[in-house]
Amino acid sequence: MKKIALFITLITGAVTLQSCTVEEAYTEEYVSSVYELTTTFSEGNQYNTIYDFTRPLYDSDHVLIYRLWATQDGDVWRLIPNTIFFNNGDEILYNYDHTKYDFSIFLEPNFPLNTLTANERSLYLNNQTFRVVIIPGAFAGRTDFSDYDATIKFLGLQNEPIKKIKSK
Repeated sequence: MKKIALFITLITGAVTLQSCTVEEAYTEEYVSSVYELTTTFSEGNQYNTIYDFTRPLYDSDHVLIYRLWATQDGDVWRLIPNTIFFNNGDEILYNYDHTKYDFSIFLEPNFPLNTLTANERSLYLNNQTFRVVIIPGAFAGRTDFSDYDATIKFLGLQNEPIKKIKSK
């Protein structure tokens, strides 16, 4: 009898202590999006800029941000976080974070950014262009997202217009 009572107690406990899950319902099957923004980082904005999404993200969505980088062979999009290394050991890390409603792109330097030359400010702080790619959870882990062009092609967005957004 004691064993039966213990068994019933264990089953009841397992059922009542089991956590609940909430599943989100997509209004569209999958929603991939690409946004573009241009910003200038300065002491005034604490080398940080915040933007709202046009719609709240689902919990399963992933956010990738790429920075436009000019090279001798043409412009390329580099996935951030991305670090710029200077010959003297100084570094600037471009990084980001996000919520369901907005995202922030910010710089994490290992030196005071006000010591940059005018040319360096032009290259690394002024008029920096980024592309933000929203990836539905169903696509996560299915490809290498470090290549912007391959990512856009994988998501079927290569012919879609890029939406421009403005900071808060």
